[in-house]
Amino acid sequence: MTSKRKPLLPGHNRTAWRLSPRGLVLSLLLVLAGATAGADEIDDLLGKADRLKSIDHPAFVSILSDVDRRSGSLPPPQLHRLQYLKAWAAAYSADYPVAIPMLRSLLETDAEPTLRFRALATITNVLSISRRYEEAFARLEELLHLLPEITDPAARQQGLGVAAVLYAQVGLDDIAIKYADQIVQENWAGLGTCRGGRLKLEAIYKAARVEPSAEEMEDTIDACTRIGDLGRANFIRVYAADNYLRLSRHDLALALLDGRREEIDKTGYKPLISLYDSLLARIYREMGKPDLVRKYALSAIDNSTQEGFVEPLLPSYRLLYLLARERGDLAAALEYHEKYAAADKGYLDELSARQFAYEKVKHQSLANQFQIDALNKQNEVLQLQQALDKKAVEASRLYIALLLMLVAFIIFFAYKTKRSQLHFMKLSQVDGLTGISNRPHFIELAVSTLAASQKMDQEVCVVLCDLDHFKAINDQYGHAAGDAALKQVVAAFRTHLRTGDVLGRVGGEEFGVLLPGCTLEAARERCEQLRRAVADLVLLHDGREISLSASFGVETTASCGYELRQLLANADAALYQGKHAGRNRVVAYDSSLSGFFSSMTTTGRFRASRDRFTQDLAKQPE
Repeated sequence: MTSKRKPLLPGHNRTAWRLSPRGLVLSLLLVLAGATAGADEIDDLLGKADRLKSIDHPAFVSILSDVDRRSGSLPPPQLHRLQYLKAWAAAYSADYPVAIPMLRSLLETDAEPTLRFRALATITNVLSISRRYEEAFARLEELLHLLPEITDPAARQQGLGVAAVLYAQVGLDDIAIKYADQIVQENWAGLGTCRGGRLKLEAIYKAARVEPSAEEMEDTIDACTRIGDLGRANFIRVYAADNYLRLSRHDLALALLDGRREEIDKTGYKPLISLYDSLLARIYREMGKPDLVRKYALSAIDNSTQEGFVEPLLPSYRLLYLLARERGDLAAALEYHEKYAAADKGYLDELSARQFAYEKVKHQSLANQFQIDALNKQNEVLQLQQALDKKAVEASRLYIALLLMLVAFIIFFAYKTKRSQLHFMKLSQVDGLTGISNRPHFIELAVSTLAASQKMDQEVCVVLCDLDHFKAINDQYGHAAGDAALKQVVAAFRTHLRTGDVLGRVGGEEFGVLLPGCTLEAARERCEQLRRAVADLVLLHDGREISLSASFGVETTASCGYELRQLLANADAALYQGKHAGRNRVVAYDSSLSGFFSSMTTTGRFRASRDRFTQDLAKQPE
């Protein structure tokens, strides 16, 4: 006999219970509970992805893909957070055309303020990496303005990190180290010691003013390893290995990097991979293993050129050039040398563009602040004018006073604007490294000085100077040593030049000097003084002395007239005759050099020098 099951509630069957008001309420509560549980799960996944993004990138990408598949039902706060993480992933993969619009779009939404601050920090960093320096520094101004209002420790750490990176890029190392130290001090979630320590060591390392201590490097590597941030740990190992290589300890450098390939490849971060490969190529060069040098140099170039990272290109192209030259492949050697020269020019252009963008944004910020102050003053004036309507007698007196204030304000504003214009004009005329006239400005001054001297029938001598073996200094000791050498040479020149003499940097290591009212013999004596001053210089770099010498070519208006083009050409021919005769000497142009001049016009370097001056002279008014 089959027994009937009792209804869930007495006197009701199950269908009737589900349709009752009480059943509907319970069902709605179950649905809301499920939705809340789903939202909590998404929050947990997004938080986990955020924590893993720079520590375990493959896991981060996997979680992000999982959440993205369910994005159709997500509320706006979760969609905003997902959009931020997707933009971060695109930036990490160097897909900047995708990352930048996503971040800009997020900044325009009503997303939570902390998330928008993080998006602002990320887009600032991405703009700098993608060489949009002016917008990057403009965003940095906005970021630093908001930073004091941010209480979220993770967002603060990110903002401080971006500030440290950008200030280090324009050589403001003390400011960069200050922000990095602040990250270490706040040490949010135990991450600050690693992240801030890496930024501080990078600023110290690239500034090359002092050597980072081995103990500080080891402590920071241990801190990064403990939290699983192998990318930052290996960045520091690269800095330490490069330092060992500078000390000719390639065995220690290789031991520090050996076995790290899998960790570094796992990060998927191209700048780290290319720096690692470039450094290995340099180590194996010291160890005499050309096959491995070629392998890692090509890998470094491939990872750099794909994403536009310039720094590893210079040593890699130089090593490939040396290998090709040693095996007698002159065509390949020439090709790699040209690529090295192009990368070197690109690196210097990038430094200049970055510095100019910083200065421009800085001045724009000051101008904006000035305008805000001006508007505040104008508002005060309007308020006073309204109050003047109530007092007839006082009104006329105060009105006149206000007009005078306004006129004074306008004059002051025009004065400040003119000063800014003159400042930028001066920047365009001065060589940023040495502080003397750049080539176009030197040509302009030379033309005007020659014209004035011709009217007074005054003899003028033109001198061209070229530092001997300067490329070897850059190759062996680095561009920092080369820059220091150029500054010392200019300082030595200034002690021997008169007030009316014109000094300019007309090439990488080439200088031009105009000596009004000076005979050829007197010019030769003064050039000898300059030559001895350069030869007496001793440049210290990493505890080693670097000797300098220079060659000089001299021409006078007494021989060839006041045409600057011919004066420079003759001085250039005399200079290259000095180079040809053994360097470190002063040569005055005379007719016996005409044959040498004819032969030199067929050489690439002399023709390039002559064409360079010809192009600048063509810009001068007739």
